[in-house]
Amino acid sequence: MTTYRCLIVDDEPPARKLLSDYVSKTPNLELAGVCSNGQEALRFLQEFPVDILLLDIRMPLMTGMDLLNELLDKPLTIFVTAYEEYAVKGYELDVIDYLVKPVSFERFKKAIEKTVEYLSVQVSPVESTEKPDYFFIKTDTRIVKFLFSEIQAIEAQREYIKIITPTRKVMSLVSLTSIANALPGDFVRIHRSFIINMRHIDEVQSNDVVIGKEIYPISRNYRDEFFKKLDDLKLL
Repeated sequence: MTTYRCLIVDDEPPARKLLSDYVSKTPNLELAGVCSNGQEALRFLQEFPVDILLLDIRMPLMTGMDLLNELLDKPLTIFVTAYEEYAVKGYELDVIDYLVKPVSFERFKKAIEKTVEYLSVQVSPVESTEKPDYFFIKTDTRIVKFLFSEIQAIEAQREYIKIITPTRKVMSLVSLTSIANALPGDFVRIHRSFIINMRHIDEVQSNDVVIGKEIYPISRNYRDEFFKKLDDLKLL
């Protein structure tokens, strides 16, 4: 079992004690350290990187949000706070979960399980030659799991993308170019605003790709690459 290093940052001693107890009860967590404010945590993280950050928000000297804004390489962060009103701002900072005090062990465990699942797919090629057939992507208030095989198309909408499957359409604040670089070989860009999954193509009509009830245009800049890939898949 992989063990993940965890840092607790909270200015209240009872909260630090409770979270330390929760970490000790969780088999795949190792307590790397405990800090009482953001400045102390910043110094710690500059010297000792961790996988998971359990972070309070309202603290003297430096708030939890200030700490995250200072970090260039952020651990996966779970906010643990008494204040519900910071939830939206927390997700803007890419926190993976938001726990409101008092936190039960079951709620803590659920947040850790989600975080560990996310960490488990971030495997470098050196560690594993087998790539997962799914990925996670952040939406406004959630982290959503997708199978590569279920995605029909991805559409750019300004600074957002829309991931389209037969059953749902999900928006995420990611560029189309960024996600294109992470997609497997079944995907091909056919337009500056569209990436499609070759497995879901029903028809190709002149300069359009038909997937289900949707029609996606093939632009001149991507036409040659698309039809070359299509030719490689023809039987005759």
